[in-house]
Amino acid sequence: MRIRHLRIHNYRSIRDVEIEVPNMLVLLGPNNHGKSNILGALEFGLSTSAKPVRDDLCAFCGPDESDLWIEMTFAELTTQEQTTFHKYLRSDKAVRIRKAATFGDAVNVTVGYRGYVQEPEEWWLKESAYERLKTKEMVEAEAQAVPLLLQILEGGGRVTKARVQEFQVTFIHAHHDELTFSEVLEEGPLLGTKNVAGGVLPEFYLVPAVRDLSDETKMKGTAVFGRLLQRAVQEMTERDPRFVDLRNRMQQLIGELNDRTERPGEPPSQLAQLESLLSGELTTWGVDVSIQVTPPEIEKILELGTELHLDDGLRTLAERKGHGLQRAVIFALIRAWAKVLRMAIAAETEAAEAARRASESCYFAIEEPELFLHPHAQRQLAAALVDLAAAPEHQVFVCTHSTHFVDLDRYRCIAICRKPSAAAGTQVRQCTRDLFEGEDAKDRRARFHMAVWVNPDRGELFFAKKVILVEGETEKVLLPYLAKRLGCIDPDVSVIDCGSKFNLRLYIVVLNAFRIPYCVVHDEDPLPEPIPPEWTPQKTSEHRRLFGENALVQNEVDTSLGSVQVLAPHFEGASGVSRSQGDRLGKAIAALEHFAGLEAGSTPARLCDVVSRAYQIADPEPTRSPGPAL
Repeated sequence: MRIRHLRIHNYRSIRDVEIEVPNMLVLLGPNNHGKSNILGALEFGLSTSAKPVRDDLCAFCGPDESDLWIEMTFAELTTQEQTTFHKYLRSDKAVRIRKAATFGDAVNVTVGYRGYVQEPEEWWLKESAYERLKTKEMVEAEAQAVPLLLQILEGGGRVTKARVQEFQVTFIHAHHDELTFSEVLEEGPLLGTKNVAGGVLPEFYLVPAVRDLSDETKMKGTAVFGRLLQRAVQEMTERDPRFVDLRNRMQQLIGELNDRTERPGEPPSQLAQLESLLSGELTTWGVDVSIQVTPPEIEKILELGTELHLDDGLRTLAERKGHGLQRAVIFALIRAWAKVLRMAIAAETEAAEAARRASESCYFAIEEPELFLHPHAQRQLAAALVDLAAAPEHQVFVCTHSTHFVDLDRYRCIAICRKPSAAAGTQVRQCTRDLFEGEDAKDRRARFHMAVWVNPDRGELFFAKKVILVEGETEKVLLPYLAKRLGCIDPDVSVIDCGSKFNLRLYIVVLNAFRIPYCVVHDEDPLPEPIPPEWTPQKTSEHRRLFGENALVQNEVDTSLGSVQVLAPHFEGASGVSRSQGDRLGKAIAALEHFAGLEAGSTPARLCDVVSRAYQIADPEPTRSPGPAL
């Protein structure tokens, strides 16, 4: 089972937020804007060890509110999970579960799970109907309006709640397609038993950004490394035939120890003799003694007898190493696990078995995975997390400040967290729809995916307060250089090289979807008048198409977010950079060399105006209630 929708209410900086959840959710945003609080809310919702305190209640919640909660909508349930949550199963085979904490005072807090059930509109089919059907007389009275209720009395005897529920279940099953249902939160605890959710919901592993990592690499069951190792061993014992054989031989050996069958010519076993001695001593009590050896769990043996040693020139336990190496070990285990899962899935697929058994549900949440890792290691970890999220029954949640964990091709995985003010609370921006529609959607989508090779750092736009879209590397290099000279440089503004004027609209669509402010800077590229006689019809057509792109770019811009600055007739003409110099040195170097040789006040006025407008950040938009995800 995987989470497909989250709603968080009154948790720390979050007043009310809804999030669509893919297999891998990447949370982005400035510090102190609520990314970690979303992971904290997930931990509260899925971990029985997470204990909320009064300070977890949002300081800006309503005056009459004293509770916080998280609602999780699960989909892709296995057959076993559908059986477990049958009571809550919707028509789309999903279930919605709420975990809430209600604070009575500064000390006391009540925590519990409840599920949403599908109830028919008819009152006599609701769970609360028993209050009106407790006795034979009450049933007969209500049957004046609903004759079907007389079926409850068939067979005689006392009217019980179980009897009424049996009638309801039978009727609903027989007339399901004829009834109208609504989703309501049940009154009692989930599955009818308090705190039962801890044993049936997915396991949740949180790797925090800041904590004493010496504790996280110990072998105890509550430590991150200990829990990951237990999980990894469990996967191995289920998949590796050697572990299966070891378990079978262990059970056979224990079975022989527990066997008390007497065989001619063989003395009784030592355990049988011990049983006989003890029984003899307890004769006056009338007690027989039986000693049964229980086979140990292989996983527990490995857990108790396992220590992690690292040798970087000095062999010591893992907790004796530096934080960077300790965190790297945790991530190495995650990467290894992802590889094992990938190989196992591939092997099962090749075997063409009737049905591949899905693994048990397991979620990973990692806060700032880039800490202590150099760029190459970040890329490796990011790839491993993608593999892990693709494995059946697994899901990954990441909050990061690194572009290595942001893939613009998977824009549905991205959620941008912003907190306009403390009172407004954390808000989330997502795009869950297809960005490319229309007749040329296939071509635009293909160019969008290929653009990563032109600019592998394009994911930076999600971290920016404002984005400047440019056609190529010359403008990407020169605009920040000129902004610094003009004194208007802003480190929160990102310049993105789109690789071509024809790619500008691809990025505008993304920025519009995520409501990120932007400025588009491109050449006018007008057709010469008259058209040079040496131009072929094809060349003329290409230039006409290039000029026509100007209007298409302008039409794509959301004027509440973006603007367009056009360099006429083109960059070289507006800047004074020689095209021949660009051909000789390369356009970017030629442009830098040209302006490095100019006096500070000699930059063309139009270029100065373009740079200053491009780097200008408008006043923050007014605080407003969070709208629905796109």
